[in-house]
Amino acid sequence: MNKKLAKELSQPFMIIGLIVMLVMGAVIMWFNMYVGLAALFVAAAVYFFHLRYTQNFVERTLEKNEKTVIKEHEGYVEAFSNGAPLLVCVVSRNGDVIWSNPSFETFFEDQNLLHTTINTGSVKPFFDSADTQIEATISGRCFKVTGADADFRGHERRMLFFADTTELEDTKAYMADTRPCAAYINVDNYDDMLEASPVEEQSSIAAAIDKTVHNWAIGLDAVLLRARMDRYLMVFEHKYLEPLRTMRFPILNAMHDIETNADFPASLSIGVCEGDGTLEELQEGASAALDLALGRGGDQAVVRNLEGDTEYYGGALPAVEKRNKGKSRVMAHILSQLIEGSDNVVIMGHTRPDLDCFGAALGIYALVSNSGKQAAIVLEDPGEGVDLIYNAARNLDKYTFVGHAQALELLGDNSLLVMVDHHRPAISEFPGLIQSAKKIAVIDHHRKAGDAVENALLAYMETYASSTSELVSELLQYSGDRGEITRFEAEALLSGIALDTKSFTVNAGVRTFEAASWLRRSGADMANVKEYFKIGLDFYQKKARIVSSVEVLNHGIAVAYTRESDPSMQVLVSQVADELLEMRDVEAAFVAGRGGARTMISARSAGKINVQTIMERLGGGGHQTVAAAQTDVGPEEAIALVVAILRDEKLL
Repeated sequence: MNKKLAKELSQPFMIIGLIVMLVMGAVIMWFNMYVGLAALFVAAAVYFFHLRYTQNFVERTLEKNEKTVIKEHEGYVEAFSNGAPLLVCVVSRNGDVIWSNPSFETFFEDQNLLHTTINTGSVKPFFDSADTQIEATISGRCFKVTGADADFRGHERRMLFFADTTELEDTKAYMADTRPCAAYINVDNYDDMLEASPVEEQSSIAAAIDKTVHNWAIGLDAVLLRARMDRYLMVFEHKYLEPLRTMRFPILNAMHDIETNADFPASLSIGVCEGDGTLEELQEGASAALDLALGRGGDQAVVRNLEGDTEYYGGALPAVEKRNKGKSRVMAHILSQLIEGSDNVVIMGHTRPDLDCFGAALGIYALVSNSGKQAAIVLEDPGEGVDLIYNAARNLDKYTFVGHAQALELLGDNSLLVMVDHHRPAISEFPGLIQSAKKIAVIDHHRKAGDAVENALLAYMETYASSTSELVSELLQYSGDRGEITRFEAEALLSGIALDTKSFTVNAGVRTFEAASWLRRSGADMANVKEYFKIGLDFYQKKARIVSSVEVLNHGIAVAYTRESDPSMQVLVSQVADELLEMRDVEAAFVAGRGGARTMISARSAGKINVQTIMERLGGGGHQTVAAAQTDVGPEEAIALVVAILRDEKLL
């Protein structure tokens, strides 16, 4: 190798010298032939001698330099092998260790550990891709393993570098554990609870609540500040959040044990915010989470991540009915002002409306008309559930019903969009209308979901209410002359209340009967209301087929589904679920069927099982005892998902 290189280095220069001597010899021959020939002979002899000498010299110099470089390289390799803190080895494709440095050999003295760590499966990624990096935990230490090509004489080899990242991972874990979380804690119905107790016992009840919250905060090593009599702000480390999730916030149940004289137990609503953000961002996130917990009826914890994920815990108690109607008066006044300040009002319910949705829409329509403003109800396809009352309304030639395209034309910059019986754009009759609206009001009785409409000027959401029709009836009562309604409108509202209370047998409180009484005084006749509940023979037969497929699982959970597709499937499965709940020993019912492009799931509960949280895991929502969801999978697969969730929640 060196001889060939020496020849390649010296020959070009020797050829130049030979050419120069030949030229000089030729010039001398021009003047003297013999002297010139002698000069040429001497030049050739000198060339060949110098060529051999130069090549030998260059070769010896190269060998000397090569030995020096090799010696230095070996020194570097030895220093790297023996002194490097990295664990280094060369492996074959089948996991055999060909070579390793002392650090590697010291760490893997246990051959069992070596064979467990270095095997065909673990080294395969490094042969598949040269840029592979993996993280591994070996014998309690954390390593980042990288690879490099080390092929030799046709044999596939990879050099693996094990960098110990244990301290870095410990530091990251410590920082993650100690980053702050913010929480707002609200005592539900604090004033009502104290008012229901004798004066001499109010202080002891308040002290018991305060002590329970403080003891909980002490167990979390938290900072607790009392913002007002019924609200606290708490800051604690993130390491305590996972145990709270696992135990599902035991403070919620502990609060129920406090003795009060009210006809409802003490309860808390908790909003927690976690994530990598400033303390101000965490506080704002905790406040938003608390608003969500309160909007869902209280007695629950909502954990919100700054990245947007939301989790729900608790919510076992039904929402407590508020006896004070002060909020209804305020909301009626605000809604009247919004209507007065708008050019026109567009009213929209959820997709596939039911009697509650339709009745509430007619009630708001009456309020708008009495205020002298133009109103329109967005409804493109009434469906089986409201076709009778819809046709009755159309025959009166008093109400304006519009489709999606016409609704967009009616909605101007100063128009008011009123959403009734829902607050989620995903289930609206026409979600595009919400995106275009500048002014929005929401009236709903369902528990607030994480994807609720944002920036509503009015959000009247009361989960204690039996129905949205009940809320609208109260708004009409406190709107003065603008709240006057016709007999048909009163019957529409009463039908909505009757539907959601199952004829006043479920979730019907004092205010429910007061609203029904006012509607009755306004001319509503229950005989006429019953007419709107009638169904056709074909619809009844479809219900019977679904009921015949019911299967009752453990703990009184009934499930049923149909492979038939029907445009009115949402109404169909809800009615079947209601009827299944009337069966003996049935505590909850889940029914699924295909309606158009999606599968409708309806869930009902007698009270022991919270069906709302189950439906939320499928993208739906509702109440503790009445909930629903829609999914893209088939009905049979949808019921299988429900069963899987029930098992995950240990309800089966």
